[in-house]
Amino acid sequence: MKSNTSALFAPFLIFLFAVFSGFIIYRAAWFGIDKHFSLLADSFLKGDLFLSPMNLPDGDYADYFGKQYLFFGPLPSIILMPAVMIFGKNFPQMTLSIASLVVTFGAIFLLISRFKFNLSDTFWLTNFFVFGTVLYFVGLINVSAYVVQAVGVAFIVLSLFEYFSLRRWFVIGLIVAAAGATRISLFAMAIFYLLEIWRLRNQIDARRSLLLLMVPILFSLLVLGIYNLRRFGSVFDTGYSRNVSVLNKGYPNLLEGVTSIKHIPANLYLLLAAPPDPVKKDKLQFVMEFPYLRANGQGMAIWFTSPLFIYLLFARRQPYTISAISGIVALAIPSLLYFGLGISQFGYRYSLDFIPLLFLILLSAFQKGLPTFAKVLITVGIFFNLFYMSSLWNSYPLLNFWEYLD
Repeated sequence: MKSNTSALFAPFLIFLFAVFSGFIIYRAAWFGIDKHFSLLADSFLKGDLFLSPMNLPDGDYADYFGKQYLFFGPLPSIILMPAVMIFGKNFPQMTLSIASLVVTFGAIFLLISRFKFNLSDTFWLTNFFVFGTVLYFVGLINVSAYVVQAVGVAFIVLSLFEYFSLRRWFVIGLIVAAAGATRISLFAMAIFYLLEIWRLRNQIDARRSLLLLMVPILFSLLVLGIYNLRRFGSVFDTGYSRNVSVLNKGYPNLLEGVTSIKHIPANLYLLLAAPPDPVKKDKLQFVMEFPYLRANGQGMAIWFTSPLFIYLLFARRQPYTISAISGIVALAIPSLLYFGLGISQFGYRYSLDFIPLLFLILLSAFQKGLPTFAKVLITVGIFFNLFYMSSLWNSYPLLNFWEYLD
């Protein structure tokens, strides 16, 4: 009993440090005024699909015939409707991000437990998923584009836990439908479950399972299609191409198209190779000074933000591996084709679409337990993320954390 308790000390200490640092980073953020989803929730309560012209957010909306609409999925606003009805349209949408981190922490902990890890290793791996990936960044920074990612990851992790526990196909379909209604690219998660139904076809009632999975997903797509039709006159028009923030700034990448195979090399570079920027002394050719590094706002390779993924090299094939790889490819394609490489992102945040499946494959590398070096990588990755996260804005709040405790 004593040895089990001592084994939990290190991951618990890292957990406390991550939560404390997250509080400091949140308090130090020089912006936090995004309220797109609260404003849309207020519009929904009034029977409108567009934002009130008196409360327009600063960008990240679509302008269509003089009315302003959100191109993000509507589910976050639907979730906020009760709170907005009670507390008003200024209810902080950031509550969704924090709640999503809490839900994800619990769901990923339970998911890992299904793979027979001991309590200490489960705690270590849970810390990694929540604090040692770019998830913590999008959960702490109140930018609406980040909020949908934090909420979407929570739904995807919940769907995986359901699959590896009770495996109720209708519930899985409902959760994937909710994820897609939050961030439309997440509908591609259905690929993983469709392939799993095919793999298990001799063990389950495949036709019934397929029906139960797809009914809520297709219903969600139908509702979103009607939602788009009412707003833009087309079931396929989500409003992304009308983003005023993009159109007003005239990004050069748009010359190659909103989506194009020409964007794939740059996105892959950011995902797999892009390093942080050096902090150099002024007026010198190349002399680095403390804190030596600064996050590259366009993105950084996953090996910097989540070095534990190096253990993917030691992953072992599992029955679900092909399904997971196929799901990763399907989820990654929309982001790899997208022109918006990033302006102020820590790491490659679009990887959050497929990180849950990547993590699922990663678990197979630790069938004999979590080695000490893996724990070191988790610790280093979390410290790197927490220290350099705010360096996007030339800020290092952990260096003077006491100033944010008032």
